[in-house]
Amino acid sequence: MSNRRTFVSSLAGTVAALAVGGMSRATSSIAPDQAPPGSPIATVIQGKPPVLDFGDGVRVPCNKEAFLTLWEGKTYWLAFGAGQASLRFAANGQAVDHAKASMTALLLTRAFAADRLEQVEGSGWRLKSGNIRDFVRGDLALPGNPFWPVNDAKSAFGSGMVAVIKGVGATMEPTWTKVDAFAAYVILKKDLSLDDVRKHAQVLPS
Repeated sequence: MSNRRTFVSSLAGTVAALAVGGMSRATSSIAPDQAPPGSPIATVIQGKPPVLDFGDGVRVPCNKEAFLTLWEGKTYWLAFGAGQASLRFAANGQAVDHAKASMTALLLTRAFAADRLEQVEGSGWRLKSGNIRDFVRGDLALPGNPFWPVNDAKSAFGSGMVAVIKGVGATMEPTWTKVDAFAAYVILKKDLSLDDVRKHAQVLPS
């Protein structure tokens, strides 16, 4: 579809295709009725790629650069996760897990090995090397949870129809397709500062 945009989750090693309309729905879930006061609300700026503008300089491009990046606002941390599976609940679960893992790895690295990160346009922090082995590894209790994922499934699973040529004719037969899911994780700095990370994280030796 012409209105689809591609997002890459390096953490999962998969490519998730999400409609720009899905991104709009995702940002609408980051709203006062579902989030602590102070959580950001994004507006979609159309372009190639579209950009999620969270205000105070945080501008997230709707492409692979959105992922494995710690987006830092004045009062919050923001990370994203994506998932892809035949079943909607499995894709949703992947997106949530990847958002948590990304947030954890990025905050640990920001707190204990900031020199491994570089600041990127849009107020983000990303590994200089691009090698996930350079993330600081460990355990960190994160407040809250990722927002409920959005996905491009119209039912509980991905499905479609494909033309199959048999003999001299062609028939339409069902085929399985993939469901793509997207999750955002917002943590307010008042609930978890870098000092808090340093105090409470359990870090594994490099």
